[in-house]
Amino acid sequence: MSEVLELMEEAAQRLGSLPATNSWLLTSVSPGGKRPIDYLAERQYSIFRGFLLRVRTGHEVFRTLAPSSRVHQERSREDVEAARERLRPRAWRGEDDDADPSGIDG
Repeated sequence: MSEVLELMEEAAQRLGSLPATNSWLLTSVSPGGKRPIDYLAERQYSIFRGFLLRVRTGHEVFRTLAPSSRVHQERSREDVEAARERLRPRAWRGEDDDADPSGIDG
């Protein structure tokens, strides 16, 4: 019960008023879909909270990203293949691969 109370308080705070919260609770999240209150009734609290976080309140703050110090450099196909090979070298089969892996000749 306390978890439901916390979620309801968060919804009321996020949506700004009780009438807005009431309307949101009773409006289906998709056409013909469940309503947020249905998720509460089914004790699917994380889904309820996910829909609550999706709601736009008009108070969102968007910040521009800090400029990156990375510089894009075009690389040749050979350079890319060489770097890939260093990360994950190919497995080569040699003459020693045919020998007994236990090291005991029988």
